[in-house]
Amino acid sequence: MDFLWVYTGMGGEKMSVSDFSFPEGFLWGSATSSHQIEGNCKFCNWWEWENSSGKIAAGHTSEIACDHWNRYKEDFSFLKK
Repeated sequence: MDFLWVYTGMGGEKMSVSDFSFPEGFLWGSATSSHQIEGNCKFCNWWEWENSSGKIAAGHTSEIACDHWNRYKEDFSFLKK
């Protein structure tokens, strides 16, 4: 891997991997939001909001999002890399 996309706020920035250094024993972690990755949850206020007319350009919704619910094994294999 030669570069990483680093997201700060609303924008992204391409940075060289060599720009990063971490102390010995550094532990990586990750976090997700169920609505953003599982998708198709019709029992939450985000679903109601995004399905209200005019809230999101072109009427897009999260629908199945990235389908983590059905693809979690594949997602975990990516994390192991």
